[in-house]
Amino acid sequence: MRLSRLRNILTLALAACTLSACSWMEEDLSECPDGLDVYFKYDYNMQRADMFADHVGAVTVYVFDEHNRFVMQRSVANTAGNAPLKAHDFHIHFSSNELKPGKYSLLALAGQKDYAEMLAAPGAKFRRTELKKGDDIQKLMVTLDRGETTADNTAPVEHEDMPLDTLWHGLNVRTVEITPDRTVDGVYAAVKDTISLTRDTKQLNITLRQSEDEGEMLADNFDVRIIDRNGLLAHDNTPDAADSRLCYTPYARWQTDAADDAVGSAPGAVGLQAAHYELFTSRIMKHGDTADDARLIITNRTNGETVVDIPLPYYLTRDRDHFSQDLYTAQEFLDREYKYNLSFFLVGGRWQYMIFSIGILDWGVRVQNENL
Repeated sequence: MRLSRLRNILTLALAACTLSACSWMEEDLSECPDGLDVYFKYDYNMQRADMFADHVGAVTVYVFDEHNRFVMQRSVANTAGNAPLKAHDFHIHFSSNELKPGKYSLLALAGQKDYAEMLAAPGAKFRRTELKKGDDIQKLMVTLDRGETTADNTAPVEHEDMPLDTLWHGLNVRTVEITPDRTVDGVYAAVKDTISLTRDTKQLNITLRQSEDEGEMLADNFDVRIIDRNGLLAHDNTPDAADSRLCYTPYARWQTDAADDAVGSAPGAVGLQAAHYELFTSRIMKHGDTADDARLIITNRTNGETVVDIPLPYYLTRDRDHFSQDLYTAQEFLDREYKYNLSFFLVGGRWQYMIFSIGILDWGVRVQNENL
């Protein structure tokens, strides 16, 4: 009994000391056991593993009240000398002085580096709305840089031969409630919540190969484009259907000898060269009508003929059951994966079949051209 009473006394004393310490701290409240602690995870991927510490280098949390009005935001980023996001218990703390008792909604935007540093670098940028206190949550949008609309009614993403920065988005559909003087086992404790991130930036590696006729496959002989209406993302991460259609082009292109390429040694790959292209896009969505989906269009510059013209989400998701024991929905597959490899084998100037693979695998699925 005496030992039990002593433990209770020590627990109460520790709680009192902690509360007292936090009551006089005005500048740094990061360690106070009250308020809200926001944790993060990035396991919405094909590996189904939390890769937040390895992939994410900067994160911003936006806090909205129960009426979806903006309250405050806080950002943390890794630097050359300090990488807090790599810690296994990394979180962002909001003290009870900052967030009064009540219900709040949380939204997170993340990248590989500090937002200001990203904006200062060359290339097209995902730009965030600057919020003022009291702004509605719907005012928070992410807009991808683009040029003037051209004659084909698309706006070019002017990437300056640079890949797009990686954008993650996270929105908690539930609210978190902060109550006054919250305790756990008699000790003051912060409310804990976790935001799950979805990667919006997608990488596509596209290869063109001869299937029957030998000949040069020069990368500069082909025009490769992805057309999609996904350059303006709302607070809930959905593309704005009223925004302009964007034209994504390769930031890198090159050619290789088939003998030096493992895929080039596949049956039928007799061409002396293969043309390669690497593109980055914003979030790819699968719509109910394929007419609204992103399209991959490849044109032969030497004769103006169309080599490939396909609804991209349909072909990226058609054989998704080959890549997982779980049958993901089409949109979940598109959101979980971020690196796609498409090799088109050409006959008579049009693609006959395609080898499709994703980033985590060293094998692919053959997809036949249904229109032949």
